[in-house]
Amino acid sequence: MIPHAYCLRAVRLPRKAEIIMADDSAPQKELLDELHVLRQKLKEYESLQKEHEKVLHRLEEKEAFNFALFNYNPIWTVVVDREGRVVRSNRAKLQSGSRLPNIGDIMYRDYASSHTLDMYQELLTCIQKGEKKKFKELRYKNKYLTITIAPFPGGAIITSQDITDRKLAEIDRESLIEELRKALNEVETLRGFLPICANCKKIRDDKGYWTHVEDYISKRSRVDFSHTFCPHCLKELYPDVYEKRIKKSTCSD
Repeated sequence: MIPHAYCLRAVRLPRKAEIIMADDSAPQKELLDELHVLRQKLKEYESLQKEHEKVLHRLEEKEAFNFALFNYNPIWTVVVDREGRVVRSNRAKLQSGSRLPNIGDIMYRDYASSHTLDMYQELLTCIQKGEKKKFKELRYKNKYLTITIAPFPGGAIITSQDITDRKLAEIDRESLIEELRKALNEVETLRGFLPICANCKKIRDDKGYWTHVEDYISKRSRVDFSHTFCPHCLKELYPDVYEKRIKKSTCSD
């Protein structure tokens, strides 16, 4: 007789139960695979998150640097949008002592509109073409300015420098040079040999005419002559006057 335990091992399960038990491991494997994939994606996300934080940190440092460069730049700087509206001004502009543009003012229309050039149109042209333009010497009221318009995708950066002192110094120097040039042109240097008469002392000019010494020199320089007598000629021509002058000179001594 077969023991009862062995009889249980010999019992076969129904076909349907065998299928259920065989298929029970498939969902578990799929779950493990999905869990593995999720873990991999989580690692990738964490890596991207760290890289994103590094990029944000670099952007913050760059933005802080650019802001410091803009705000503490000693050159007057104004930022405008693509329509020419003022967005901001730097500290140098704020401390310049001149009238400041308001946020939203249209540059070269509401502010600084007295230029001889149509600077608003120049500004729009630079923005539309994306080309920088520099105006080296612009007369603005009683000042001379150097202005640079540098476009960027959101508008333009306008920098300006007051060069009035330098320009006035240049004008004074040019004026002085011109005066010296005129003075040199008025003065003719007497050089070489002069044909002079041994008796009357007249001088023959380049055209062959004989003129008195004083006339010849006066025409070629800024020298004026006053006529008098030397002591020898005075004694020979006017002895009485000469004697009186001698006596007067002796008495004064």
